[in-house]
Amino acid sequence: MSKRNTIYQTPMEPWPALARYGQQIELKKPALRLFFFDTGQVNKPVLMMIHGLGDEADTWRHVYAPLSDNFRVIALDLPGFGRSDKLDVDYTPNYFLSAIVGLMNQLAIPDATLMGSSLGGILAHQIALSHPERINGLVLVGGSMFQPQTMQDWSLRLMSLPAVGKWLYTRLRNDPDAAYASLNNVYHQIEALPQEDRSFLYYRVNQRVWDDGQRRAYLSTLRNLAPWIKHLQADLPAKLKNFQHPTLVIRGEFDLLFSEANSDAIVNIQPNARKAIIQGAGHLPHQEAPGAFLSLIQKWFSEKF
Repeated sequence: MSKRNTIYQTPMEPWPALARYGQQIELKKPALRLFFFDTGQVNKPVLMMIHGLGDEADTWRHVYAPLSDNFRVIALDLPGFGRSDKLDVDYTPNYFLSAIVGLMNQLAIPDATLMGSSLGGILAHQIALSHPERINGLVLVGGSMFQPQTMQDWSLRLMSLPAVGKWLYTRLRNDPDAAYASLNNVYHQIEALPQEDRSFLYYRVNQRVWDDGQRRAYLSTLRNLAPWIKHLQADLPAKLKNFQHPTLVIRGEFDLLFSEANSDAIVNIQPNARKAIIQGAGHLPHQEAPGAFLSLIQKWFSEKF
């Protein structure tokens, strides 16, 4: 192992501007230590932010503080990712859902607006459908439960196979530049990001591929996610028709993972749902176009709440 690569086997430090918000909590159900950012204003309504697969709460770094003007903003690292416990368990969607609801319970949060990115959008949508009394509104960024048009992403399917996933992680460990290049499918133009972001992402993605616990959680999630979504699709249209909470579905113009057909399907069925496109962005518009993202979100919040 080269010295160049051992530098990535270090704890994940928060994006500097987020560090002061970092906290940990010992969840009782499920039993694990969870890391989260919390602005802590108990007199404000709660906005809970849920990141996507293979990401961390730092994904919200450019929109987190501005949204705290009107909300108590909480952004967690899902179990198995970032600074949360990476236990040797089966990472099912229901495991993630129980952790999110468990965090709300232990922080004595009766209800919240949920904002989810990618996998986080899927989880937020399912919490809203299964626990509507805990939800005030939804912001789904590049992800939702309703997926009538399934993306044929063979790279993700192959990675879920243990031998293939292990081979790919080994290759990325040996080539930090290749690890960074693996992010290209979630950004429209990663090289157009500010240098501070690119440096942060280069280091962070290499930390991810060197983290055995996060690798285990990532591959386990891939194996469990698609069958779970497929199993629930049949009953979703009826549930969506009866879901009344305000919902904003955001898609980056150049999102390769969340199709426009899927975003249209939600707003065509679910009452009080609206779609918005962020121009010039990929799968993570809150990172590529934070100004446009914030303007859209704040306008929607002012109209709905």
